[in-house]
Amino acid sequence: MSIVYVGSYGSGISTFARDGARLTLLDRVDTPNPSWLTLSPDGRTLYTVDELDSPSVAAFEVTGSGLKLLSRAPTGGEAPCHLLLHPAGYLLAANYGSGSVSVHVLGDDGVVGPRVDLVRHTGSGADPDRQAGPHAHEVRLAGDLVVVVDLGLDRLIGYRLDPATGALTVAADPFARTHPGAGPRHAVAHPNGRWYVADELDSTISVFDPDVSTGVLHQVAALPASSSTVDGGNYPAGIALSRDATRVYVSNRGRDTIATFDVDAQGDLTLIDEVSCGGSWPRHFAIVEDVMLVANQKSDSVVSFALDPATGLPRPTGDVVTLSTPTCVLPA
Repeated sequence: MSIVYVGSYGSGISTFARDGARLTLLDRVDTPNPSWLTLSPDGRTLYTVDELDSPSVAAFEVTGSGLKLLSRAPTGGEAPCHLLLHPAGYLLAANYGSGSVSVHVLGDDGVVGPRVDLVRHTGSGADPDRQAGPHAHEVRLAGDLVVVVDLGLDRLIGYRLDPATGALTVAADPFARTHPGAGPRHAVAHPNGRWYVADELDSTISVFDPDVSTGVLHQVAALPASSSTVDGGNYPAGIALSRDATRVYVSNRGRDTIATFDVDAQGDLTLIDEVSCGGSWPRHFAIVEDVMLVANQKSDSVVSFALDPATGLPRPTGDVVTLSTPTCVLPA
């Protein structure tokens, strides 16, 4: 048995026991809008955001199958939607609404301390409705760089973090630039150095190669995230690599599918499969062992898929749990 946490907009943080593809509810903590979750390396502290009510980050102590609130701190931005635990002892939050990134110091006990830095992006993108300003959507590591994926600017921006103070300074802007109006949301890096970015606004996957001298990325391709269009549009959300790095998976909101792409020896992508997500609006998914767990935000469900060991293709197992507006799945 292992543990899976599910964050949401409507039902706090749920703790499940996982037996294969089956989830059994163990505990639920009422906390506002924990739309993203991340776990400390030692598994003792769970961190989350309050995206909507009072923009903040929070730390919870893991107590057996339950959670106990340790601390909460405002981010100084609007709509925090993603977190990064930096190995130097800081928690970083991407603030979508304000297009900013906050840095919080962490105590030895895992408690979130005061904010020590806040960097604000400026500018706009090609889409007047969705890109009138910056929208930091993901913050991740690339070697010693902190990389922020900004949906509003069609850019990934690289920073260096001072381990003594937590201050961020721009190291590469852009670290990567998508085609105009793409709306980059989340990214994954292949072991061969190639990056794949899920573009929310124009329903594409952008492919990037690193410059051998600088490490900065340049776009080499873009391909549709789904095999067909749908009335109302399609908005890719989650993206992940298979354990052997031969598959890229993408969740499509609108088409309501999980798309599987083959990764060839050169790192090029080919769409080889697309299966229903088993609900509506698959905002996020996670892979643990040979199981994919999909959070279907608008159908109030987490649906389990088995990954075929020979092909890597996801197929529904029939295991479904119901909870209000799930947004993030985190296997412990």
